[in-house]
Amino acid sequence: MRRWRSLWLCFIALLLPASPLYAGSPGPYVLAFIDISVPPLNDGQALTAALRKAPSIAERETCFLCEESAQVEVLYLYRLPPGLSADALRLAVKGDENARNRMQQQLAAFADKDGYQVDGLLIYEHLPGVVSIYAMPALPGKALHKVSRPVKRYLSQQSLDRLLEDAAAQIPREI
Repeated sequence: MRRWRSLWLCFIALLLPASPLYAGSPGPYVLAFIDISVPPLNDGQALTAALRKAPSIAERETCFLCEESAQVEVLYLYRLPPGLSADALRLAVKGDENARNRMQQQLAAFADKDGYQVDGLLIYEHLPGVVSIYAMPALPGKALHKVSRPVKRYLSQQSLDRLLEDAAAQIPREI
């Protein structure tokens, strides 16, 4: 029975559409997202949720985070891995290495019920006139990487997608 189930699962896996993987490619991302902005500028989760539901973006040839994207397999948007806190992440963004290391240890220890572990955390911070995305690798001791864009009021979906892609590219992943 066990052998038949394994064969059946292999057969189903072959039929599922998959993104093209190349030798040495770590595969699609598994990421978590949090908005640490203070009201009324805490628009990151809503913008990211809308982007994740969009089939594509007209202005971009490829969309990093869209629904049809093969680049992001899992995005934890509505729940964070246990142990992460917005206050500790604000400290980490401001340069507190102890807070950063604690948060990275929590990320590194996380595995969901399906066995997924996160590659890193994307931290959204909207301040007057600028939106920044910080990439926090799930590796204790690794530095945060920041990408920013000036804004008058809000980011467009195209700009948000590009910022998220640029930030995620800074997260080291195993092959």
